[in-house]
Amino acid sequence: MGKVALEKCQDYAPENVRAALLRCLEPLGGMRNFVKPGMKVALKPNLVMKLRPEAAGTTHPSMVREVALLVKEAGGEPIVVESPGGPYTQPRLRAAYDECGLTAAAQGTGLRFNFDLAETKTDNPQAKYLRMVTVLKPLRDAELIINLCKLKTHGQMAYTGAVKNMFGAIAGPLKAEFHMRMADYDRFANAIIDIHLAVKPALNIMDAVTGMHGRGGPTAGDPIHIGLLLASDNAFELDLAALAVVGGDPHYVPVMKEAIERKLCPPSVENLELCGERIEDVKVAGFRMPQAEALKAITFFDHPFMRFLCEKIKPKPVFLHDKCIGCGDCAANCPAKIIKMTDRRPEADLSRCIRCFCCQELCPAKAVDVSRLPGFDLAMDLGSRFFTAVGPFLGRFKRRKRR
Repeated sequence: MGKVALEKCQDYAPENVRAALLRCLEPLGGMRNFVKPGMKVALKPNLVMKLRPEAAGTTHPSMVREVALLVKEAGGEPIVVESPGGPYTQPRLRAAYDECGLTAAAQGTGLRFNFDLAETKTDNPQAKYLRMVTVLKPLRDAELIINLCKLKTHGQMAYTGAVKNMFGAIAGPLKAEFHMRMADYDRFANAIIDIHLAVKPALNIMDAVTGMHGRGGPTAGDPIHIGLLLASDNAFELDLAALAVVGGDPHYVPVMKEAIERKLCPPSVENLELCGERIEDVKVAGFRMPQAEALKAITFFDHPFMRFLCEKIKPKPVFLHDKCIGCGDCAANCPAKIIKMTDRRPEADLSRCIRCFCCQELCPAKAVDVSRLPGFDLAMDLGSRFFTAVGPFLGRFKRRKRR
């Protein structure tokens, strides 16, 4: 049983963030329990793309600043290490640091930012699929990694928090390759888990002061005030507690479902030692979690009719040309390479779409939506229940007929 600390933090005023951080870290032994004098400490925020802090799609700069100051007070040398989506270049890194507010927030703190684009391979004996992973070398070279994640929904994987934040340990172009290789939700969830295990942050702190909910997450959802910071030395357990706060079922979140099956995470929040606030006192009303049935429908059905039905009515990206600014980021970052720009507007061959929704996630103009037929989630749930119930009988009938 691990410890997860939950503490209220009503806004991003530096003094409030610092106070909440100190309360969160106290039951874990404080920052000095993790950071030793002279230690090189990598801070890994969620900077998925260039977004202003008020959009609630990235880790707030106030939290990065205050964690960096605590690291320095413990004698450590903090550096921000991240790989946003898209090409992994120094100009894109600088733009992300600037636009997300980190450059300004770090002034006077001594916090450094990584611009080293080197990558390195690392063995991963705990992996299910990725026994060898190529990760950012500055992250691997750090003596300690602090995972500064953000509580958000995710249009593809339902939820993103501490575990999925380590997908940023992979350089942008390689992220696209994983989307192509691991298009199945189970396999992609296990790939994310494997990457997390390869990097293995020692401390995980979640920015849940303002989260993001709705199907547009992780970059185009709606901000929602939660008023919390969470901390744990175990990312899986932190995500389990965070899901309990927003009313999410971990068994319907692909990454958490696979983590539970792999015995990396307890099946219930009741198996955790919670410190600070009680979950029942900080639960969020009205948090909109994407329906996991829509994700299951693509990969979890074995019956031919359901596979056919899912192929015909499964969610698809829709390009909103009236919002499009013609930047071409969707085409440049499409893992399946099915998007072409015609007259500075995207067109896609959806018959080859792998439903990774990178186009939506990385669109700076929020000009990509995800279309689902009315009643899709209900139909998939009913179909799942029906074929789960009658599947064994259908199998016996087919075997008798063949005899």
